[in-house]
Amino acid sequence: MYADRTDESGTVLENKILTTGALVLAAGSLGTTRLLMRAAAKDQITDLPDDLGRGWGTNADRIYLWTDMAEHFGAVQGGPVVYGSRNWADPHTAHTVIQASLPSFEVDTRTTTLVGYGVSDGRGRFVYDSGRDDAVLRWPHEGDADIQNNHIDPAVRRIAGEAAVVVDTHRIVPSTWHPLGGANMGSVCDLDGRVLGQRGLYVLDGALMPGNAAACNPSMTIAAVAERALDNLVARDVGTII
Repeated sequence: MYADRTDESGTVLENKILTTGALVLAAGSLGTTRLLMRAAAKDQITDLPDDLGRGWGTNADRIYLWTDMAEHFGAVQGGPVVYGSRNWADPHTAHTVIQASLPSFEVDTRTTTLVGYGVSDGRGRFVYDSGRDDAVLRWPHEGDADIQNNHIDPAVRRIAGEAAVVVDTHRIVPSTWHPLGGANMGSVCDLDGRVLGQRGLYVLDGALMPGNAAACNPSMTIAAVAERALDNLVARDVGTII
């Protein structure tokens, strides 16, 4: 494994090569995918699966600010979820809307956050850019448009009511709280996170998840996948590979 020590500006101060018989990557879907793609582009790891970098998704996230000057949202609340609306009757259009509390401010902003996520086939892919020495995400403009525009957005506005001011932050800065995929189970890794064709190389994070978590916050699913994988790796790989 190659490691660079950099300063605050990103200037490389020192290069190191760390040798190990096993390496577990858990830098998140973005970090893990980018590390693997950089290594592949520089022939530091050869014969990585062709689907590396593909299958990336946003979990159909849509993040809103909900302001209502006629109402209070109550005392400072914990999180991440205060309120949830599940709309799961149709598995093809399943979506969830939650209220995620804002941090406490000195003044009452009469504002809270609504987050929607749902089932979507929208997928992006990472492409290595040699000029940047980095993997860059290519995301289709209409990637999650159907579930977001036809289901999540109307649900959010019904919850907030006609008197509220609702700001869709995605129209200002496209973003997601739940990035998933890039080193997917089945095409890049097996179900226990072993990178296909790479003895001793493992992925145990959201990069394993193919872009969507079935209208749910993916955190517990990622944890469950990792715990199951670790049970199997301890039973089968510790003492032989690890």
